[in-house]
Amino acid sequence: MDTATRFEACPGCGARVPYMPDSPGPEHQYIDASPGCWYIFGEVGIRPYVSSRGFLVDTYMVQHPGQPSRQSIQSVCRHLLGLYWSLERGLSFEASIKAMLRTPTDQFIWLDPPGSLGPMTIMDVAQATDLASYNQLIKSWARTTWQAWEPHHPTIQRWANSSFPS
Repeated sequence: MDTATRFEACPGCGARVPYMPDSPGPEHQYIDASPGCWYIFGEVGIRPYVSSRGFLVDTYMVQHPGQPSRQSIQSVCRHLLGLYWSLERGLSFEASIKAMLRTPTDQFIWLDPPGSLGPMTIMDVAQATDLASYNQLIKSWARTTWQAWEPHHPTIQRWANSSFPS
């Protein structure tokens, strides 16, 4: 981005992201991400990575919870479960996906997003200059975002236990 780039606050995560009013790129149907934030997520997502793919997607989605709807409820709940299984239970991304698919969505409810979704955003991850810092930033972002949702941890743990017992 050059110095003439204008910025705006993303309505989902609050990050200062490029202002892209005429963005030709896709926008997500049910999350509150500005076109600039969605663009940065796409750019970060195409970088080479090894162990952080699940953290990247799960974290981004729970920082952009959208408004109460069937799709946004299922998205936020599944991605919070992904963070739970990875961070709290140490499951691999692949194992988390399998567990996520076994969780009955009829038990999901709207979880009011916390006042702060954490101190980091996709813009912090976008600053990575090498694979090691990239993976480290994503994992830190995942941890701080998971902590931001702490008031809902008992509910998420209950859902996880009902579909994937310890």
